[in-house]
Amino acid sequence: MVALSVAGGIATALGWQHPYWAMVAAVVVLSGPDLLSRLTRGVQRVVGTLLGLGVAAVILSWHPEPVTAVLLIVVLQVVTELFVGRNYAIALLFITPLALLMGQLAHPSPIGPLLRDRLLETVLGAVVGAVVLLVPLRTYGRKPGSV
Repeated sequence: MVALSVAGGIATALGWQHPYWAMVAAVVVLSGPDLLSRLTRGVQRVVGTLLGLGVAAVILSWHPEPVTAVLLIVVLQVVTELFVGRNYAIALLFITPLALLMGQLAHPSPIGPLLRDRLLETVLGAVVGAVVLLVPLRTYGRKPGSV
């Protein structure tokens, strides 16, 4: 709850358009069986999103018609499902353009700021999630990774 509130609060205070992206990224870092897997998931979120933004930039620069966009969404969803259980970073190559393309269908936005916002808010959320994981360990005198 702390990571979610802090990430969303910072993104909102900065006037960013999609604070929920920061909130989702913060929560992603908190999922996993142990500290290392949680931090790894945060890194995968950032790296996968960064690479996925390249895919999204190519797709969105074509300005696909709605029918084509829906077909692309279906393909991206299928490919996402094939990878999400195996490698989260690779799945984000498809999740990122999928989410942005669906958003563009509902509410078209300028592509450059949209891509920038997705990256900044993802990084913010991942950092906040990592800090929330690590600070209590330092506060109580334990080393990160120990139980």
